[in-house]
Amino acid sequence: MLLIPYKLETTFTRIPFANAAIIVCTSVIFFLPLTGILSFADLEPFALKDWDLSQLIGSAFLHGGFFHLLGNMLFLWIFGNAICGVVGNAVYPFLYLFLAILSGASHLMIDGTPAIGASGAINGIVGMTLVFFPKNRIHTFYWFFIPIVWFVKTGKFETKASWMILYWLIFDIFGAMIGGDGVAHWAHIGGFLGGVTAGLILLQFHIIDTYSPSLLDVLSGKSSDPDAISSLNLDTLAALESPQISSNAMTPVGQQESDALTAQAPRPIEVPVVPNICLSRCVGDGGIVTCYIVNKGATLKNPILKVPQGVTALMSSKIALRTGESGWIRFSTDDESTIDSIEFILGYKNSSNDFHKIRFRCIPISNTLTMISSTEAEEKYSEQTAMENQNNEVSVGQMG
Repeated sequence: MLLIPYKLETTFTRIPFANAAIIVCTSVIFFLPLTGILSFADLEPFALKDWDLSQLIGSAFLHGGFFHLLGNMLFLWIFGNAICGVVGNAVYPFLYLFLAILSGASHLMIDGTPAIGASGAINGIVGMTLVFFPKNRIHTFYWFFIPIVWFVKTGKFETKASWMILYWLIFDIFGAMIGGDGVAHWAHIGGFLGGVTAGLILLQFHIIDTYSPSLLDVLSGKSSDPDAISSLNLDTLAALESPQISSNAMTPVGQQESDALTAQAPRPIEVPVVPNICLSRCVGDGGIVTCYIVNKGATLKNPILKVPQGVTALMSSKIALRTGESGWIRFSTDDESTIDSIEFILGYKNSSNDFHKIRFRCIPISNTLTMISSTEAEEKYSEQTAMENQNNEVSVGQMG
Protein backbone atom coordinates (compact mmCIF):
# COMPACT_ATOMS: atom_id res chain seq x y z
CA MET A 1 0.00 0.00 0.00
CA LEU A 2 1.22 3.47 -0.90
CA LEU A 3 0.24 6.35 1.41
CA ILE A 4 0.78 9.88 0.12
CA PRO A 5 -0.07 12.81 2.44
CA TYR A 6 -1.27 15.92 0.66
CA LYS A 7 -2.50 18.22 3.44
CA LEU A 8 -1.88 18.90 7.13
CA GLU A 9 -4.57 21.02 8.79
CA THR A 10 -2.75 23.92 10.43
CA THR A 11 -3.10 27.67 10.85
CA PHE A 12 -0.19 29.65 9.43
CA THR A 13 0.88 32.83 11.18
CA ARG A 14 3.95 33.19 8.96
CA ILE A 15 4.52 32.51 5.27
CA PRO A 16 7.11 29.65 5.21
CA PHE A 17 9.62 31.29 2.86
CA ALA A 18 12.58 29.39 4.34
CA ASN A 19 11.04 25.98 3.70
CA ALA A 20 10.19 26.94 0.12
CA ALA A 21 13.80 28.11 -0.37
CA ILE A 22 15.16 24.74 0.84
CA ILE A 23 12.84 22.88 -1.54
CA VAL A 24 13.91 25.08 -4.47
CA CYS A 25 17.59 24.75 -3.60
CA THR A 26 17.39 20.95 -3.32
CA SER A 27 15.51 20.68 -6.61
CA VAL A 28 17.97 22.95 -8.44
CA ILE A 29 20.94 20.86 -7.24
CA PHE A 30 19.22 17.72 -8.55
CA PHE A 31 18.78 19.18 -12.03
CA LEU A 32 22.20 20.86 -12.29
CA PRO A 33 23.92 17.83 -13.89
CA LEU A 34 21.24 17.80 -16.60
CA THR A 35 22.12 21.38 -17.55
CA GLY A 36 25.83 20.68 -17.86
CA ILE A 37 26.76 23.26 -15.21
CA LEU A 38 27.91 20.46 -12.89
CA SER A 39 28.46 16.76 -13.41
CA PHE A 40 27.46 13.85 -11.21
CA ALA A 41 31.17 13.45 -10.43
CA ASP A 42 31.22 16.99 -9.01
CA LEU A 43 28.41 16.13 -6.57
CA GLU A 44 29.66 12.67 -5.60
CA PRO A 45 32.07 13.94 -2.87
CA PHE A 46 29.05 15.25 -0.92
CA ALA A 47 27.46 11.78 -0.55
CA LEU A 48 27.44 10.54 3.05
CA LYS A 49 30.38 8.18 3.54
CA ASP A 50 32.25 9.37 6.64
CA TRP A 51 32.26 12.01 9.39
CA ASP A 52 32.82 14.97 7.13
CA LEU A 53 30.59 17.98 7.82
CA SER A 54 30.22 18.72 4.11
CA GLN A 55 28.90 15.19 3.62
CA LEU A 56 26.60 15.28 6.65
CA ILE A 57 24.99 18.44 5.27
CA GLY A 58 25.51 18.01 1.53
CA SER A 59 24.03 14.51 1.34
CA ALA A 60 20.65 15.95 2.40
CA PHE A 61 20.57 17.95 -0.85
CA LEU A 62 21.35 14.98 -3.13
CA HIS A 63 18.88 12.44 -4.51
CA GLY A 64 19.19 9.26 -6.51
CA GLY A 65 16.29 9.79 -8.88
CA PHE A 66 13.34 11.99 -9.76
CA PHE A 67 10.80 10.04 -7.69
CA HIS A 68 13.21 10.00 -4.74
CA LEU A 69 13.32 13.80 -4.97
CA LEU A 70 9.58 14.14 -5.58
CA GLY A 71 8.59 12.02 -2.57
CA ASN A 72 10.95 13.83 -0.20
CA MET A 73 9.97 17.30 -1.38
CA LEU A 74 6.27 16.46 -1.03
CA PHE A 75 6.78 15.44 2.61
CA LEU A 76 8.94 18.50 3.21
CA TRP A 77 6.26 20.76 1.73
CA ILE A 78 3.46 19.24 3.85
CA PHE A 79 5.28 19.11 7.19
CA GLY A 80 8.04 21.68 6.69
CA ASN A 81 5.61 24.51 6.02
CA ALA A 82 3.84 23.83 9.32
CA ILE A 83 7.06 23.73 11.36
CA CYS A 84 8.55 26.74 9.58
CA GLY A 85 5.37 28.67 10.37
CA VAL A 86 5.84 27.92 14.07
CA VAL A 87 9.59 28.40 14.58
CA GLY A 88 9.99 31.22 12.04
CA ASN A 89 11.94 31.68 8.84
CA ALA A 90 15.13 32.80 10.61
CA VAL A 91 15.42 29.69 12.79
CA TYR A 92 14.06 27.04 10.42
CA PRO A 93 17.10 26.66 8.06
CA PHE A 94 19.46 26.08 11.01
CA LEU A 95 17.01 23.63 12.52
CA TYR A 96 16.77 21.74 9.23
CA LEU A 97 20.57 21.52 8.88
CA PHE A 98 20.88 20.37 12.50
CA LEU A 99 18.40 17.56 11.85
CA ALA A 100 20.27 16.63 8.65
CA ILE A 101 23.53 16.33 10.61
CA LEU A 102 21.87 14.37 13.40
CA SER A 103 20.19 11.91 11.03
CA GLY A 104 23.42 11.43 9.08
CA ALA A 105 25.35 10.78 12.29
CA SER A 106 22.79 8.16 13.33
CA HIS A 107 23.20 6.41 9.98
CA LEU A 108 27.00 6.41 10.21
CA MET A 109 27.00 5.05 13.76
CA ILE A 110 24.65 2.13 13.10
CA ASP A 111 24.63 1.42 9.35
CA GLY A 112 27.65 3.09 7.79
CA THR A 113 26.86 2.43 4.12
CA PRO A 114 27.01 5.39 1.66
CA ALA A 115 23.73 7.33 1.57
CA ILE A 116 22.09 10.37 0.02
CA GLY A 117 18.72 12.03 0.47
CA ALA A 118 16.82 14.51 2.63
CA SER A 119 14.56 11.92 4.28
CA GLY A 120 16.52 11.86 7.54
CA ALA A 121 16.14 15.61 8.06
CA ILE A 122 12.53 15.45 6.89
CA ASN A 123 11.78 12.74 9.45
CA GLY A 124 13.10 15.17 12.05
CA ILE A 125 10.56 17.71 10.82
CA VAL A 126 7.88 15.01 11.02
CA GLY A 127 8.95 14.29 14.61
CA MET A 128 8.48 17.95 15.48
CA THR A 129 5.05 17.79 13.86
CA LEU A 130 4.14 14.99 16.27
CA VAL A 131 5.13 17.26 19.17
CA PHE A 132 3.46 20.46 17.91
CA PHE A 133 0.38 19.11 16.09
CA PRO A 134 -0.52 15.60 17.37
CA LYS A 135 -4.27 16.18 17.07
CA ASN A 136 -4.26 18.05 13.77
CA ARG A 137 -5.57 15.99 10.86
CA ILE A 138 -3.55 14.71 7.93
CA HIS A 139 -5.30 14.17 4.59
CA THR A 140 -3.82 11.19 2.76
CA PHE A 141 -4.20 9.58 -0.64
CA TYR A 142 -3.82 5.79 -0.70
CA TRP A 143 -3.04 3.36 -3.51
CA PHE A 144 -3.50 -0.35 -2.83
CA PHE A 145 -2.34 -2.91 -5.40
CA ILE A 146 -2.35 -6.73 -5.47
CA PRO A 147 -0.39 -7.77 -8.59
CA ILE A 148 -1.44 -11.43 -8.65
CA VAL A 149 -5.12 -10.64 -9.21
CA TRP A 150 -4.46 -7.19 -10.66
CA PHE A 151 -6.53 -5.55 -7.94
CA VAL A 152 -6.18 -1.78 -7.60
CA LYS A 153 -7.90 0.36 -5.01
CA THR A 154 -7.43 4.11 -4.57
CA GLY A 155 -9.02 6.71 -2.37
CA LYS A 156 -8.52 9.34 0.31
CA PHE A 157 -8.86 9.43 4.07
CA GLU A 158 -7.96 11.70 6.96
CA THR A 159 -6.75 10.92 10.46
CA LYS A 160 -4.94 12.55 13.37
CA ALA A 161 -1.28 13.33 12.73
CA SER A 162 -0.20 11.22 15.71
CA TRP A 163 -1.62 8.00 14.24
CA MET A 164 -0.13 8.50 10.78
CA ILE A 165 3.29 9.54 12.11
CA LEU A 166 3.44 6.57 14.51
CA TYR A 167 2.58 4.29 11.58
CA TRP A 168 5.55 5.66 9.63
CA LEU A 169 7.81 5.28 12.67
CA ILE A 170 6.81 1.62 13.15
CA PHE A 171 7.47 1.04 9.44
CA ASP A 172 11.00 2.48 9.84
CA ILE A 173 11.72 0.43 12.96
CA PHE A 174 10.57 -2.73 11.20
CA GLY A 175 12.64 -1.83 8.11
CA ALA A 176 15.73 -1.21 10.25
CA MET A 177 15.35 -4.63 11.90
CA ILE A 178 14.86 -6.49 8.60
CA GLY A 179 17.23 -4.43 6.44
CA GLY A 180 18.18 -5.08 2.84
CA ASP A 181 15.71 -2.69 1.18
CA GLY A 182 18.22 0.06 0.39
CA VAL A 183 16.50 2.61 2.66
CA ALA A 184 18.47 4.45 5.36
CA HIS A 185 16.00 3.59 8.13
CA TRP A 186 18.42 4.49 10.93
CA ALA A 187 18.82 7.97 9.46
CA HIS A 188 15.01 8.24 9.53
CA ILE A 189 14.82 7.08 13.15
CA GLY A 190 17.70 9.28 14.30
CA GLY A 191 16.23 12.33 12.61
CA PHE A 192 12.78 11.58 14.01
CA LEU A 193 14.04 11.25 17.60
CA GLY A 194 16.07 14.44 17.16
CA GLY A 195 12.99 16.29 15.94
CA VAL A 196 10.88 15.05 18.84
CA THR A 197 13.58 16.08 21.33
CA ALA A 198 14.02 19.52 19.77
CA GLY A 199 10.26 20.10 19.74
CA LEU A 200 9.87 19.11 23.39
CA ILE A 201 12.72 21.41 24.43
CA LEU A 202 11.24 24.37 22.54
CA LEU A 203 7.88 23.81 24.23
CA GLN A 204 9.15 22.99 27.71
CA PHE A 205 11.23 26.16 27.94
CA HIS A 206 8.48 28.27 26.31
CA ILE A 207 10.75 29.28 23.45
CA ILE A 208 7.79 28.99 21.09
CA ASP A 209 4.00 28.85 21.45
CA THR A 210 1.75 26.49 19.53
CA TYR A 211 -1.77 27.37 18.48
CA SER A 212 -2.96 23.76 18.49
CA PRO A 213 -2.88 21.26 21.39
CA SER A 214 0.73 20.05 21.68
CA LEU A 215 2.02 16.64 22.74
CA LEU A 216 2.67 18.09 26.20
CA ASP A 217 -0.95 19.21 26.38
CA VAL A 218 -2.13 15.73 25.38
CA LEU A 219 0.09 13.99 27.93
CA SER A 220 -0.93 16.39 30.71
CA GLY A 221 -4.63 16.11 29.87
CA LYS A 222 -4.93 19.83 29.03
CA SER A 223 -5.87 19.37 25.39
CA SER A 224 -9.39 19.45 24.05
CA ASP A 225 -10.84 18.98 20.60
CA PRO A 226 -12.28 22.09 18.93
CA ASP A 227 -15.77 20.57 19.13
CA ALA A 228 -15.58 20.67 22.94
CA ILE A 229 -15.07 24.42 22.96
CA SER A 230 -17.46 25.40 20.22
CA SER A 231 -18.92 28.86 20.65
CA LEU A 232 -22.26 28.05 19.01
CA ASN A 233 -25.11 26.88 21.22
CA LEU A 234 -28.43 27.93 19.71
CA ASP A 235 -30.48 26.57 22.58
CA THR A 236 -29.11 29.11 25.04
CA LEU A 237 -30.56 31.85 22.85
CA ALA A 238 -34.10 30.87 23.82
CA ALA A 239 -33.35 32.12 27.33
CA LEU A 240 -32.00 35.43 26.11
CA GLU A 241 -33.61 38.59 24.92
CA SER A 242 -31.88 39.99 21.88
CA PRO A 243 -29.19 42.30 23.29
CA GLN A 244 -29.00 45.94 22.25
CA ILE A 245 -25.59 46.33 20.65
CA SER A 246 -24.46 49.91 20.33
CA SER A 247 -22.60 50.90 17.21
CA ASN A 248 -20.18 53.00 19.25
CA ALA A 249 -19.59 51.14 22.48
CA MET A 250 -19.65 47.71 24.09
CA THR A 251 -22.30 46.92 26.70
CA PRO A 252 -21.32 44.30 29.34
CA VAL A 253 -23.63 41.33 29.66
CA GLY A 254 -25.58 41.36 32.94
CA GLN A 255 -25.64 38.69 35.57
CA GLN A 256 -29.20 37.76 34.58
CA GLU A 257 -28.03 36.74 31.10
CA SER A 258 -25.15 34.72 32.55
CA ASP A 259 -27.56 32.84 34.82
CA ALA A 260 -29.83 32.15 31.87
CA LEU A 261 -26.93 30.75 29.87
CA THR A 262 -26.02 28.41 32.71
CA ALA A 263 -29.54 27.26 33.51
CA GLN A 264 -30.85 26.65 30.02
CA ALA A 265 -30.67 22.95 29.14
CA PRO A 266 -29.49 22.37 25.53
CA ARG A 267 -31.66 20.67 22.95
CA PRO A 268 -30.16 19.00 19.88
CA ILE A 269 -30.98 21.53 17.16
CA GLU A 270 -28.91 21.47 13.99
CA VAL A 271 -28.81 24.69 12.03
CA PRO A 272 -25.88 24.34 9.62
CA VAL A 273 -26.72 27.59 7.82
CA VAL A 274 -25.08 29.86 10.41
CA PRO A 275 -21.36 30.28 11.24
CA ASN A 276 -20.00 28.07 14.02
CA ILE A 277 -16.84 29.66 15.37
CA CYS A 278 -14.74 27.28 17.48
CA LEU A 279 -11.65 28.12 19.51
CA SER A 280 -8.56 25.99 18.96
CA ARG A 281 -6.18 27.76 21.32
CA CYS A 282 -5.27 31.10 22.90
CA VAL A 283 -1.59 32.07 22.76
CA GLY A 284 0.12 34.87 24.63
CA ASP A 285 -0.36 36.66 27.89
CA GLY A 286 -0.37 40.17 29.26
CA GLY A 287 -1.53 42.79 26.79
CA ILE A 288 -1.31 40.71 23.58
CA VAL A 289 -3.40 37.57 23.04
CA THR A 290 -3.93 35.64 19.79
CA CYS A 291 -6.99 33.40 19.50
CA TYR A 292 -6.78 30.70 16.81
CA ILE A 293 -10.22 29.77 15.51
CA VAL A 294 -11.91 27.48 13.00
CA ASN A 295 -15.29 27.96 11.35
CA LYS A 296 -17.35 24.76 11.37
CA GLY A 297 -20.53 26.39 10.12
CA ALA A 298 -21.62 28.53 7.19
CA THR A 299 -19.27 30.96 5.45
CA LEU A 300 -18.63 34.18 7.31
CA LYS A 301 -18.16 36.95 4.71
CA ASN A 302 -16.57 40.38 5.14
CA PRO A 303 -15.88 40.02 8.87
CA ILE A 304 -15.79 43.21 10.96
CA LEU A 305 -14.50 43.30 14.55
CA LYS A 306 -15.76 45.64 17.27
CA VAL A 307 -13.90 45.70 20.59
CA PRO A 308 -14.01 47.75 23.80
CA GLN A 309 -12.24 51.09 24.07
CA GLY A 310 -8.52 50.74 24.72
CA VAL A 311 -8.27 47.45 22.81
CA THR A 312 -7.02 46.92 19.26
CA ALA A 313 -8.01 43.83 17.28
CA LEU A 314 -6.74 42.28 14.04
CA MET A 315 -8.20 39.32 12.15
CA SER A 316 -6.44 37.03 9.67
CA SER A 317 -9.28 36.98 7.15
CA LYS A 318 -10.39 40.22 5.51
CA ILE A 319 -12.68 38.67 2.90
CA ALA A 320 -14.24 35.48 4.26
CA LEU A 321 -13.81 32.63 6.72
CA ARG A 322 -15.27 29.68 4.87
CA THR A 323 -16.54 26.39 6.22
CA GLY A 324 -13.64 24.37 7.66
CA GLU A 325 -11.12 27.20 7.35
CA SER A 326 -8.90 28.34 10.22
CA GLY A 327 -7.93 31.86 11.18
CA TRP A 328 -6.88 34.02 14.08
CA ILE A 329 -7.91 37.13 16.00
CA ARG A 330 -5.23 39.11 17.82
CA PHE A 331 -6.13 41.44 20.70
CA SER A 332 -3.79 44.01 22.20
CA THR A 333 -4.34 46.68 24.85
CA ASP A 334 -3.19 50.24 24.29
CA ASP A 335 -1.80 50.52 27.83
CA GLU A 336 -0.31 46.98 27.88
CA SER A 337 -2.69 45.92 30.65
CA THR A 338 -3.41 42.21 31.03
CA ILE A 339 -6.32 40.74 29.05
CA ASP A 340 -8.05 38.47 31.55
CA SER A 341 -11.40 38.47 29.73
CA ILE A 342 -12.71 40.29 26.71
CA GLU A 343 -16.05 40.67 24.99
CA PHE A 344 -16.19 41.54 21.30
CA ILE A 345 -18.61 41.65 18.39
CA LEU A 346 -18.01 39.93 15.07
CA GLY A 347 -20.07 41.42 12.26
CA TYR A 348 -20.43 39.55 8.96
CA LYS A 349 -22.60 38.97 5.91
CA ASN A 350 -24.38 35.63 5.49
CA SER A 351 -25.04 33.70 2.28
CA SER A 352 -28.00 35.99 1.51
CA ASN A 353 -25.77 39.07 1.91
CA ASP A 354 -27.65 40.12 5.07
CA PHE A 355 -25.55 41.72 7.80
CA HIS A 356 -25.51 39.99 11.19
CA LYS A 357 -23.59 40.16 14.46
CA ILE A 358 -22.24 37.58 16.90
CA ARG A 359 -21.22 38.61 20.38
CA PHE A 360 -18.50 36.60 22.15
CA ARG A 361 -16.76 36.42 25.49
CA CYS A 362 -13.18 35.10 25.46
CA ILE A 363 -11.19 34.08 28.56
CA PRO A 364 -7.60 33.40 27.36
CA ILE A 365 -6.27 31.76 30.53
CA SER A 366 -8.90 29.00 30.32
CA ASN A 367 -8.92 28.79 26.51
CA THR A 368 -12.66 29.40 26.28
CA LEU A 369 -14.75 31.28 23.74
CA THR A 370 -18.45 31.62 24.49
CA MET A 371 -21.11 32.98 22.18
CA ILE A 372 -23.39 35.36 24.07
CA SER A 373 -25.76 36.16 21.24
CA SER A 374 -26.17 35.90 17.49
CA THR A 375 -28.71 37.86 15.46
CA GLU A 376 -28.78 35.30 12.66
CA ALA A 377 -28.99 32.35 15.05
CA GLU A 378 -31.91 33.99 16.83
CA GLU A 379 -33.72 34.40 13.51
CA LYS A 380 -33.13 30.77 12.60
CA TYR A 381 -34.24 29.65 16.04
CA SER A 382 -37.43 31.70 15.74
CA GLU A 383 -38.14 30.32 12.27
CA GLN A 384 -37.68 26.75 13.45
CA THR A 385 -39.85 27.33 16.55
CA ALA A 386 -42.60 28.81 14.38
CA MET A 387 -42.49 25.81 12.05
CA GLU A 388 -42.66 23.39 14.99
CA ASN A 389 -45.67 25.26 16.42
CA GLN A 390 -47.38 25.23 13.04
CA ASN A 391 -46.83 21.49 12.70
CA ASN A 392 -48.21 20.94 16.18
CA GLU A 393 -51.35 22.92 15.34
CA VAL A 394 -51.92 20.83 12.19
CA SER A 395 -51.54 17.61 14.14
CA VAL A 396 -54.07 18.69 16.76
CA GLY A 397 -56.56 19.66 14.02
CA GLN A 398 -56.28 16.26 12.40
CA MET A 399 -56.87 14.51 15.71
CA GLY A 400 -60.11 16.47 16.18
